[in-house]
Amino acid sequence: MTTRHISTAFDNDLDKLDYLISKMGNMALSQFVAVIDGIGQKDNDLNSLIANDRLIDNIEVDIYNKTVEIIAIRAPQANDLRHIIIAPKIASFFERIGDYSKNIIKRRNMMINEGSDLSVLTKLNEMAQMARELLVDVLDALTRRDADKAKQVWHADKELDTLHSQVYKDIYQDMVDNGSNPSGINALFIAKNIERIGDFCTSIAEQIYFVVHGEMIDADRPKSDITS
Repeated sequence: MTTRHISTAFDNDLDKLDYLISKMGNMALSQFVAVIDGIGQKDNDLNSLIANDRLIDNIEVDIYNKTVEIIAIRAPQANDLRHIIIAPKIASFFERIGDYSKNIIKRRNMMINEGSDLSVLTKLNEMAQMARELLVDVLDALTRRDADKAKQVWHADKELDTLHSQVYKDIYQDMVDNGSNPSGINALFIAKNIERIGDFCTSIAEQIYFVVHGEMIDADRPKSDITS
């Protein structure tokens, strides 16, 4: 929760900034959930979600402009300054999450156009659900300024990395056993996109911890991925 100020206008500016961040994050989440729910269905047209990605990009611009405006007019200090300066960084992470969701759609469409069997994508179900949970949890931590939950997300990404390594090996072995094929290659790219979404959840978690405590998490980022 944000401490209220004598200036109601200042509070309104901060509330507007928080609203934009929350809106952008929830749009990125909705886009990703729609992608992973429909990815294995050939008759599910996900192309409309690519247009939604442009809306996410537009909100990022609004957040940047609002940040500049608040700093120029309010000259924030200490906690307020941290609150404001993390906004464009977090927005950039949500924008990248939107980009990776869009990339997943494009790879899946390539598989359909090539007549590939989409059943290989079932290997990615657990990864996709784990990434979804990370995104839901980090959005909750952001809304409530919950540094403890943010740190839980930060640690949990290692589990997604471990799973990605296993999925990578499974798909690669299938390609070795059955001959290299486009469906396997595209599935590997999709898996990597999902793993990167988890990484950006970790980056957002670090910013939440910073705004609450005034320092970054004092540890090396957990990593367990042979493909990174």
